[in-house]
Amino acid sequence: MWRRTLLEQGHTLDATTLVLWIQTEQYHVDIRIPASRPSLESVEQLEDYSFEQLVCLASQQGFTGVTQVKRNVAEWLRDHDYQPFNSRRDIAEMRFENDHILIENGIDADYFERWEKVPNSDLNLSIRPCEGQDRHGTKVPARLFTSYKTFAYARPRSKPLPSADSISEAISTHHPSKEELLDWLDFEISFGEISDENQGMITHSTFPFREGDALKFNEL
Repeated sequence: MWRRTLLEQGHTLDATTLVLWIQTEQYHVDIRIPASRPSLESVEQLEDYSFEQLVCLASQQGFTGVTQVKRNVAEWLRDHDYQPFNSRRDIAEMRFENDHILIENGIDADYFERWEKVPNSDLNLSIRPCEGQDRHGTKVPARLFTSYKTFAYARPRSKPLPSADSISEAISTHHPSKEELLDWLDFEISFGEISDENQGMITHSTFPFREGDALKFNEL
């Protein structure tokens, strides 16, 4: 498991976005929550947010999929992405400064990222396919990752996003109803701390109202 400590892209420096990444031998999961996102924790479900509060969630990022590595080049093939699909590859040159610091330099896009390994996160490293439900009760394939004392749960949306560079752009262009926007944002990526072999507590999530809740692994 890795935590990003710095992004340099063009004239932009970002050391405040919460970015966590678990990488198994084949699969990855990643969550990116801007520091500017309001807490938005005081509701019980996605539908309880106002339209304006839902718009605040549109800048989040997160994805899961398969990772391909050739020598020092890694490519992340996202099969589920919080943001709209685009044709750009997520591919970079990777360099270890030491066992705990990883440097990523974009190939198709000009960026630099610095990652720090979470101590002992190579222990208890696993991924398990499971099942989740969207807000309509539709069952969708999901994934449960573990990394030492951390877990990550990724449950994608069941309805497609419109073509756009981002959800924020799609909102500006398509002017969705609240029901449509709820379907666009109905994508859970949650990271948390493992309590025991059967459950953990969510600490960071694309659903802010889930933070502080228990996730029962044996019910997935």
